[in-house]
Amino acid sequence: MAKIKSMIGCELSTSEIRAVEITKNNGAYQILAMGYMPLERGIIEEGFIRDAEKFQSAFTELMSSGKFVSNDFAIGVNNENVIMRYASFPKVDPDKLRSMVLLQAQEFIPIPINEMEIDYVIAGESTNEENNSQYNIMLVAARRQMLEGYINHFTAMKYTVNEIDSSLLSLCRGIKDSGENGSYFLVNFTDDVLNFIVVKGEEIAMVRSITVPDRNRASVAELFGLNVKEEGEPEEDAELIESAVSFIMSETSSTISYYSMQNDDQIEKVYFVANSKHNSDVLKELQSNLPIPVEVPKFYPALQAESSTSLTEYASCIGIAISGLEG
Repeated sequence: MAKIKSMIGCELSTSEIRAVEITKNNGAYQILAMGYMPLERGIIEEGFIRDAEKFQSAFTELMSSGKFVSNDFAIGVNNENVIMRYASFPKVDPDKLRSMVLLQAQEFIPIPINEMEIDYVIAGESTNEENNSQYNIMLVAARRQMLEGYINHFTAMKYTVNEIDSSLLSLCRGIKDSGENGSYFLVNFTDDVLNFIVVKGEEIAMVRSITVPDRNRASVAELFGLNVKEEGEPEEDAELIESAVSFIMSETSSTISYYSMQNDDQIEKVYFVANSKHNSDVLKELQSNLPIPVEVPKFYPALQAESSTSLTEYASCIGIAISGLEG
């Protein structure tokens, strides 16, 4: 099998396609191309590609304008069809762990397992009330129909999907690459979901994902520029933006409070990562109201990009591409 020379890490959301092409030379990663393409509303909905023709047109334009050359892709998923759950399992031999996780996964996943693809990472180790050793497991379940749909669409465009990865876990890998080894709380916001994850050194201590509720759909859409404007309407609705920021602030604050009550542990900092048009508004609100330092993480310091902002905006795609390149 020929060695893959470069890999494109790609994320699909309701509002855009985002991609980065990575290669490895003399042990160092190098960015070959990066770019994004806004999508009309309705092309991707609820994690599914609904309009194949318009999607292919937008994707082809992105590959051309961004000067991407590889046909090999690693795709990041982060929408309401991806479920992440924190669970504990008895410590067994590594060759038996996967069978145990798959056998018991239905206890933690609220959707029939036969509709899902299940993967997991070992988040750490602990002891239970009987003082028996156990693995703390991060379960990642993605709806099979969604994954097969992505693979079929890419195959139809003559591309190869080598890997499908969790965008949220990719961000955690990127933060670790920057040298972070303390405790932090990651807030990751997309047009589909609001993600929270607590990391303590090498271990994942908590994960929570909230699908954007119907009552907040319009305000979140405003943040990402998805609302269709009638002629004469203002380009942006200040009240909707304020409502979306309030939603993010409220959920972040309540999640931090819940974690603090359940754990004898102090979160040292909050990292905020999103790609909305109004990131600065959300960041300022979090910084003003949370009693913990809030900042945007610095990703992949060894990589060269147009700016540190570019590395932040494409951090998940970079991590996904690196993972795909390493196989």
